[in-house]
Amino acid sequence: MLNKIAFKYFGWLVKPYLKHFDPLREELTKADMRISLHEYVSKMTFVSFMVLLLGWPTLSFVLGLALGYARISSVALAVTLSFTISLMLTVASFVAMYYYPSLSASGRKRKIENSLPFGTMYMATIASSGAPPAKMFKIISDFAEFGELSREVSRIYTDMEIFGMDIKTALQKAAARTPSEKFKDLLWGLSTIITTGGNMSDYLREKSKAYMADFRRSIKDYSEQMSLYIEMYITLIIVGSVFFLILSAVMTAISPTSSIISIQFFVIFIFLPMISLGFIFLSKGISPTED
Repeated sequence: MLNKIAFKYFGWLVKPYLKHFDPLREELTKADMRISLHEYVSKMTFVSFMVLLLGWPTLSFVLGLALGYARISSVALAVTLSFTISLMLTVASFVAMYYYPSLSASGRKRKIENSLPFGTMYMATIASSGAPPAKMFKIISDFAEFGELSREVSRIYTDMEIFGMDIKTALQKAAARTPSEKFKDLLWGLSTIITTGGNMSDYLREKSKAYMADFRRSIKDYSEQMSLYIEMYITLIIVGSVFFLILSAVMTAISPTSSIISIQFFVIFIFLPMISLGFIFLSKGISPTED
């Protein structure tokens, strides 16, 4: 619904400028976002416009209440400040939507490559049984455990069975749209092996060994990184916060002030939870496993 409304009212406005957004076209494909460049740029413009349209009066009202409507200067300040903030939020939303497909594609790349060692090993096992490539892709696409890799393989199978593509064309099309260079290399290799009549089972087995070796290295690197981050977290955040709270408590006993109590409240209920949450996201972001 949002895409239709945005395209209806802003499609004509952004059409002359689409050439400036060409890099987004490839990122939309890699992110598996089933939307055209024209529609997505229209959506970006529409959402940004709505942020400005709704944010300006809302912030003007809130800031007006905070500053007071009794004086003209307060009203002018509220309107000016709210417009500045709304404009900044508008630009931020436009930039965020511009980079969202790239971030989404990076996430898909990580998930595909995390599943690739195990998926390739499973494909090698199926290929060694003498099953045709189409059957192999069908079996892998039914395994939800492989996540994004299963979805990529499912699209290959769909191109072959539903749209009638030959296997070489389907593999090359998948290689062009995937965000993972490793998976792209695997698909091009499969295309060559199938075309030349090579041993697909041996090829997949060798690739699975290489991917598994990379996966082991990433696990080792992750372990070393987490050891360093945990030491930093405990030393700087936990021990540092405890030391500060003890020191501030002693200072409060000597000379009670409300400012120290406010700082203690901030450290305990805001600073520590935010830092801990950030640490959780950091550890999840660098994790070599999908979950």
